[in-house]
Amino acid sequence: MRRPGALVLGGALALAVLVAAVALAGGLKSHHSRPLPRDAAAAFGATAASGPSGTTGTTGTTGTTGPTGPTGPTGPTGPTGSSTTTGPSGATTPLAPQDPFTTHAMRRFLAQRAGNITAAVYDVSTNTTFLFHPGDREQTASIVKADILATLLAQAQAQGTTLDADERAVATGMIEESDNDDATTLWDDEGGPGAVAAFDARIGMTQTTPNLAWGLTETTPRDQLRLLRHIALTNDVLHYQSRAYELYLMEHVISFDYWGVSAGPSRGTTVALKNGWLPVGNGWQINSIGAIQGAGRHYLIAVMTNANPDEAYGIDTIEGISRIVWSTLALNPVSHTALPATSPTA
Repeated sequence: MRRPGALVLGGALALAVLVAAVALAGGLKSHHSRPLPRDAAAAFGATAASGPSGTTGTTGTTGTTGPTGPTGPTGPTGPTGSSTTTGPSGATTPLAPQDPFTTHAMRRFLAQRAGNITAAVYDVSTNTTFLFHPGDREQTASIVKADILATLLAQAQAQGTTLDADERAVATGMIEESDNDDATTLWDDEGGPGAVAAFDARIGMTQTTPNLAWGLTETTPRDQLRLLRHIALTNDVLHYQSRAYELYLMEHVISFDYWGVSAGPSRGTTVALKNGWLPVGNGWQINSIGAIQGAGRHYLIAVMTNANPDEAYGIDTIEGISRIVWSTLALNPVSHTALPATSPTA
């Protein structure tokens, strides 16, 4: 694992105050003096209200010579907290997806957390987006590195080429190790904030403003969902090979950085993520975005937090939210839309 360097402010600009602010944007490994906690506050165990019970089965018919048949079994109870209709013999059919941000468990958990929190989830299974504090804009820290790579891949496509060996090596360091020097190299090579802004406009990221210092780019979770949809789902901007390459890197981040929206999913679930962390004037900016598929769920998620008293606290907040989202979306229909099979080349 290489040791990340200080973040360069887009190459040309070297304002000392920005360098100091962004030098610790996601990717610096040395600021931890102890292992990061993996468990959020344990107070979100309350469950949503139970769904309606199924109808009672029909009475059996009278045999030819024997006594009246026994009463049919009662239909199964509907899923906890979901809206359902009752089908034949007590079977249940989902009516609408469950919004994870309106559940009792989520409200109880968030009421206990300090700091500013904004989040968004796109449930691929039901084509439904859920938003929490959607108008809030936050600084990206290192989650912008997913945007930097997507921009580079789109440029390569436009030129009819793929990334060369050197570019792939730098992209690997930027995503898997969150290396800041690698991010600055690709940021400069592709054209800095102007190039990223052009790509963002192309895919409809209207709430994102790239900064000369890439870690100070401002965005919203809703815009991050737009980016994730172009990385994880079929679209007319990024080709399959480009998407598969970026997902492969996001699925192979080093264990030290494997936190955030990876909390909750069970073993065997595919998790592609990018995290970011940055000490700012009013505390810590802690962010996590990712694509999750497995165990009957398929969703994209972005959580951004600010004014955290320390880094570990912000991680706990995101992981608590992630666990509740994972549990809630189990109640929604199963998706049959697969993530692209990942490939280590682009």
